Amino acid sequence: MKNLQTKQQIRSYHKKIRDCMTERDVEEKSRLICARVLESRQYLEASLLYGYYPLGNEVNVLPVLGQALREGKRVALPRTGEGCQMDFYQIASLSQVTEGRFHVMEPGEGCELVSFAEGVMLVPGVVFDRTGSRYGYGKGYYDRYLARFDNICRISTAYEHQLEEKLAAELTDQKMHVVCTEKAWYQIVPDR
Repeated sequence: MKNLQTKQQIRSYHKKIRDCMTERDVEEKSRLICARVLESRQYLEASLLYGYYPLGNEVNVLPVLGQALREGKRVALPRTGEGCQMDFYQIASLSQVTEGRFHVMEPGEGCELVSFAEGVMLVPGVVFDRTGSRYGYGKGYYDRYLARFDNICRISTAYEHQLEEKLAAELTDQKMHVVCTEKAWYQIVPDR
């Protein structure tokens, strides 16, 4: 990536690349990413999995969510509210989601709010780096949520082409603990 300077330009560049992926590429790369997550110590030890319902060509983590439900893990998905608030709600089945704001599938009205618990969160986004920085869609939903609950293990699921060597991070940007791609599991070493 050359001559990209602002966060918005970087997001736009990577979103275009992701949007051009074929359905087959998304399926194959998502399968490899899901396999890495399911084999990870973080997933195996978690009793609560915070996930997301993929939109467009985001990494399809539905197989991980389905496996977690079959194993009896608690699974929670985000729902956005007024302003820029996001909370997670527990689902018992993927059939409990309905289309919400921004055309994102969210837990239905009957789902219970998850009060804070330690767990593992699969975090979507547009671009990531090997230091744990992440650019989402620019609204700050995940950054605000993770700032409230900083004990949650954060695993970004991304395609290898979504990685940059280093992103400019702001004080409000929350770092990831792992970036999982179809090619590697990048364990983030905290800044000293």
